Amino acid sequence: MEQTNAIRLIASTCMRVKPDDHILVVADDYARSQSIGQAVAIAARELGATVVYMVVAASHVVGQEPSKVTAGAMKSADAIFAVGERVIPVSGHSTAGEEVVRKGTRFFAAIGLSEDYLRRPVSLSDLVEMKERTERIVDLYNQADSIRLTTAQGTEITMSIKGRHGTPMHPLRGILVPDYAEAPVPPVEGSANGTLVYDGEMDGWGYTLAEPLVLKVVDGKVVDISGSLADAERLKKIAFADEGASNIGEFAIGTSHTVPSRLTGNRYDCAILGSAHIGLGRNTLLGGTTMSRIHIDGLMARATVEIDGKTIVRDGEVLV
Repeated sequence: MEQTNAIRLIASTCMRVKPDDHILVVADDYARSQSIGQAVAIAARELGATVVYMVVAASHVVGQEPSKVTAGAMKSADAIFAVGERVIPVSGHSTAGEEVVRKGTRFFAAIGLSEDYLRRPVSLSDLVEMKERTERIVDLYNQADSIRLTTAQGTEITMSIKGRHGTPMHPLRGILVPDYAEAPVPPVEGSANGTLVYDGEMDGWGYTLAEPLVLKVVDGKVVDISGSLADAERLKKIAFADEGASNIGEFAIGTSHTVPSRLTGNRYDCAILGSAHIGLGRNTLLGGTTMSRIHIDGLMARATVEIDGKTIVRDGEVLV
């Protein structure tokens, strides 16, 4: 892959690669992932860093633990770039990923990006705007007690965030690059009640849902899933995979104004400005208390979000 402006932005501005850095680049075994991984590795080397480039088998579930060899390499890196076709091959929602993030390793990733996507113009000023918007929303979370989410498709759910803190996720901090941004917060376990209607993409599935998935939530857990038979059965296998998998583990608002606003079935849909997604399963990376083998996000494309009764997103329009 040619070294586009986005590749240079990833290495120099997002990852902040320095000459004395030890950088680990991990790509899954899809050709496109390897092409992007190699381009980022070359850009990091040109900035003077020592780079180790690894190719691993593709993951199929978000949060899958890496091999001992990969986990060992992660512990030695100053910064990590992971790229996958549908799922990040090394996830922050795994024990190994969470460990390196908590010790301060800079962690960045990309999923399913095409060469055309990486040719799109994204500037430092765009990234700063995402950062400021995301941090404003997180500041609101940190002072609030409750969230209410509704959509025209039928989502209506409330949850407590009292005592919980949001995490601003944007390319200048460490998240999907070059232009993914979201404002997540882990709801208090057991507090979510209502109906979720996923109408966009499910993380890692690689397509936009043809028919919405309807989830009934009682006391913080998904208790029923309906919709397209194949998709509903697929999600049931994930959401009921272990005791913590059905937990309402994350609420997030998309905060990127540069990702395409049309749904593509790619993970980057969850960053669309004014969208919302709710993640099931593990949430310890975000400050929650639930452990699980899985973490999967489902998207609601045009959200209305109230925080302590104040509307901050209305039908997909961010008001803060």
